[in-house]
Amino acid sequence: MNTVSFNLHNTPFKVDRRQPLRMALMVLMLSVSGMTGCGSHAETDKVNSQVANSPVLKTEIERGPVKFTVEVSTEKPRLSDEPQLTLTIRSEPGVQIEKPPFGQAMGDFVIRDFHEPVADVDDGTEVIQQIYTLEPTRAGRLTIAPIAVHFQDERDGGDKQEHTIESEALIVEVSSVLDEDVPFLADLKPAAAPIELPISYATNRVWAGLAIVALVVSGIVVGLIRRVRNDSERKLTPQELAQLELGRIVDKKLAESNVKAFYVELTGVVRRYIERSTGVNAPDLTTEEFLRQIVDDALFADQDQVRLRGFLEAADLVKFAAFEPDASDINSSIERAKNFIQLQRDASSEAVV
Repeated sequence: MNTVSFNLHNTPFKVDRRQPLRMALMVLMLSVSGMTGCGSHAETDKVNSQVANSPVLKTEIERGPVKFTVEVSTEKPRLSDEPQLTLTIRSEPGVQIEKPPFGQAMGDFVIRDFHEPVADVDDGTEVIQQIYTLEPTRAGRLTIAPIAVHFQDERDGGDKQEHTIESEALIVEVSSVLDEDVPFLADLKPAAAPIELPISYATNRVWAGLAIVALVVSGIVVGLIRRVRNDSERKLTPQELAQLELGRIVDKKLAESNVKAFYVELTGVVRRYIERSTGVNAPDLTTEEFLRQIVDDALFADQDQVRLRGFLEAADLVKFAAFEPDASDINSSIERAKNFIQLQRDASSEAVV
């Protein structure tokens, strides 16, 4: 008889006695498979770093009943892009979550927008999100530092203790606007050989005449445009322009339909007024950069700097932190903007006298 029967893991096999090498290999493979399949794996935290070839930059960490995900919408944005950062916290019912503070760990990114969707429930799991729109301040490797989430397990059987999970740092590669399209002199083709053109004096005279006519007509048009513009426009002072813009915002009653857009336009009036009257590039600076330059250059009195800081920081709460102002808050912001513009106008008038 050339075969022998035996059981491996309760499964019958027949092995040819004339093939001992094949039998040994089969037993070895099945033994290794059984060993790897029966192992146990237990850990407190499960961390998943960025997936290879993924179009987004993402990190996940999971501890007990809480899973925390930090995701950047694009792995390699350009300097002109505004990537989106999304923080997602998933927790089981009965777990109390302490959300990360506003603007934590943004590093060299400027926050251009922020919103927080209403908490949702997905297949029995509570979902909380915070979504930032960011703007890089420079090209290169920019870091979003680790972000922490605190929670307390109040479920039945939970330890009732406070725990903290923290995401991994994300490195965002920001490229310049031109990136790989930057031209190189080495790519230029050599100059072509000169081409002889037939000489035609009559043609040259025609082209010369047309060029003279075009120059004359262009000069006349430019002169007329300048005259009409000078006659129709009267230069307004920075204070007059600011008051006109402020009046338009109030007349539109934008605060009743879109309070966030109202505060964006209200702070824009004050920032443009300061840019026109002092030369500070206020609209393109963040609140902190703008206030720091005001202090460093000593552009306003200390009392005016305090008022301006309070006005801008209160507006940022509405624009970026989802603060809902009431009617008295809105009226107070309008009056503070008016008083600041009027105060500076009076000071300018006294300086002129």
